[in-house]
Amino acid sequence: MEGINEIFAKNLNNLMKKHGENLSELSDRINVAYSTVSDWQHGKKMPRSGSLQKLADHYKVNISYLTSIHEELELNSTAQTIAAHIDDDTPEEERQQIINFIENLKKARK
Repeated sequence: MEGINEIFAKNLNNLMKKHGENLSELSDRINVAYSTVSDWQHGKKMPRSGSLQKLADHYKVNISYLTSIHEELELNSTAQTIAAHIDDDTPEEERQQIINFIENLKKARK
């Protein structure tokens, strides 16, 4: 089972990747020493409450998001292509047809 340091490090790394941010950029933006942020990133240390809040504000998430386990959906390229063709203009009936089609394909594989 992962400890809080590892959970936090994983979430921090995911957020940094999602925002295209490297260690140096993050440390500059939240005004925390590079070595300290590096320790967080590698699960060696946990930030104090004030730094946790800086990170939460910076990434526009709750502190609980930074410190809890949650699964991020990683879509493969096929799923991304399908999702790209379903937008806000897609009528609900068509969305449901697509979902039904996918469910039928899954059943057929079994």
